[in-house]
Amino acid sequence: MIEIASPLVGKVDLAGEQVKLSELRTGLLHIRGKAAEQVLNAAAMAVGDVLKTDEGLLVRLRRDEFVLLTEEVNAATERIAQQIGDQHVTLTDITHGRGGMTLSGKRVNDVLAKVCALDFGKFVNYHAAQSSLAKVRALIIRHDGGDLPTHHIIVDRSMAAYVWDVVWDAAQEFAHA
Repeated sequence: MIEIASPLVGKVDLAGEQVKLSELRTGLLHIRGKAAEQVLNAAAMAVGDVLKTDEGLLVRLRRDEFVLLTEEVNAATERIAQQIGDQHVTLTDITHGRGGMTLSGKRVNDVLAKVCALDFGKFVNYHAAQSSLAKVRALIIRHDGGDLPTHHIIVDRSMAAYVWDVVWDAAQEFAHA
């Protein structure tokens, strides 16, 4: 397997008292098709729902589209491929086409409000949305770590360093507050 360098190589984590920013190092599988819901046993999920599974976080983007954030890309790919069988569902590893970061802490809603128009006061745990963040298309997933609000931000690989810098700058006001 070829190891591809992260688009965030050289970026320094922000570890302030009120907000933390770090690289999200996880695989990302894209599952799409009319039977995707059936294959993933996700009939109870609404668009925007996030479900914690044994393999990672399953996110419903649309009626027929999901992403799975997983540490075990190969195992998850094999399992889902077996479940797909001959159904009309596509499964694509998009890990190397995306860059991700995790923003956590008591002031994350304030940071995100500076760079995104979503109302993060109403953005509940285990919810996701696709939106413009710093004028870049982003998938934002709320998955709290303990009692601290935590958001994973996933963007196209080519924009990851730019988005990191924008979020970093927005967080500086709150990092050591």
